Amino acid sequence: MIIAIISLFAFSILMIFAALKDAATMTIPNWISLAIIAAYFVALPFTWQGGAVFLEHLSVGLVFFLAGFAMFAFGWLGGGDAKLMAATALWWTWPDALNYIFYTALAGGALGLFLLAGRQYIPVKVLTSPWAYKMLKDEKKMPYGIALAIGGVLTLIQSDIYRTVLGG
Repeated sequence: MIIAIISLFAFSILMIFAALKDAATMTIPNWISLAIIAAYFVALPFTWQGGAVFLEHLSVGLVFFLAGFAMFAFGWLGGGDAKLMAATALWWTWPDALNYIFYTALAGGALGLFLLAGRQYIPVKVLTSPWAYKMLKDEKKMPYGIALAIGGVLTLIQSDIYRTVLGG
């Protein structure tokens, strides 16, 4: 069971790292999404609830992968964001996925408002931090990995897999 707890912890740390990396560089490395998928499969034997629940996790991951691919194709989402979203969704059942969508949309809206205000009211010339300069200078990009990370961590602590591991 300790391995499952470590996997939950790894998920959270990886999501936070993805958010920080996206904020700093507007990219999310592939290894983060792959590590999130690996952490799920490491936890799987310790959280096994049967084939039907496993197939539900796979179906959620697949639907989010296809949705992310479509959003990337339309230019609505970056490639790293789409991969992170799909990797994260593998952890969810359908009720968890609805929470993930809700929390991520809420965090994305708050992030969008912050960036709009920052881009309008903070003179870019006064920003001394390279990551803040990059985030506020480019008016066409948004580091949505931040919203995905917030949504992922908030969903995790209410998720089916979390309750299975910690008996909640």
